[in-house]
Amino acid sequence: MTTQQDRQGNGIAVVVVIVEDGRVLVIRRSKRVAGAGYWSPPAGKVQVGEDQAAAVVREAWEELGLTVRPVRLVWECMADGADYRLYWWLAEPEGGSLRPERAEVAAVQWIRPDEFPALDRTFPKGRLFFEKILPALPEWQGRT
Repeated sequence: MTTQQDRQGNGIAVVVVIVEDGRVLVIRRSKRVAGAGYWSPPAGKVQVGEDQAAAVVREAWEELGLTVRPVRLVWECMADGADYRLYWWLAEPEGGSLRPERAEVAAVQWIRPDEFPALDRTFPKGRLFFEKILPALPEWQGRT
């Protein structure tokens, strides 16, 4: 299936920000995917005919074996070094068992947002999200 595009011809992708108990699930991308070795929340392309919330659910299942409930879209930006518009969605885990798809995911960690900058390889937009966007969200207020 092909990827949806925005009006400027950029691909559209979702970033799945899975939150639980004041922590966020991040992955290290495997050597087989774009951005190999970088830490980020799980993400993936939105397929033609698929809405973003459905893409959030599909990506969490395919990459991690988790069933999630999309909460809401919280931010959008252009990807670092790629012609993709990223739509960042908060999501809550609802079931499944964490079993990373090794073709796409080299490692998984639950982190506090303030721990993200200490990870060894991260994208600039990811750092901006964890440092500025996530802490300002109403859903995040009062979490440690």
